[in-house]
Amino acid sequence: MNVKDVKDLVSAYNSAMSEVPNIDKSDHYPVYPDEISEFMRILQLDPWIANDYKPVRTREILDTIESASIKEVRWVLTAAARSERFGDGSWVKILEEKMLDPVIKRLQVLSVS
Repeated sequence: MNVKDVKDLVSAYNSAMSEVPNIDKSDHYPVYPDEISEFMRILQLDPWIANDYKPVRTREILDTIESASIKEVRWVLTAAARSERFGDGSWVKILEEKMLDPVIKRLQVLSVS
């Protein structure tokens, strides 16, 4: 992971966040704008993917995000990206509640450390 990787991720995140109001929730299954799907796809690629992630630790990591390691940040990002598999609409909740804002901020801090 380098500074450019983080800047690219932040840009993709901002694009995704700008499309949150455009999520189609008229059916049981949300239809996501391309920017959101692309952001979540990026989270499942290097350098963000963590195949050894521990989803049960996500809440704990979020509660102590100020001290999270890069590994823990990757775990949260991977858990977020994969969450839609286990519950339709989970990306809606993650994005509407801005759950990844502190994670992205922590990532920016770690990238310049």
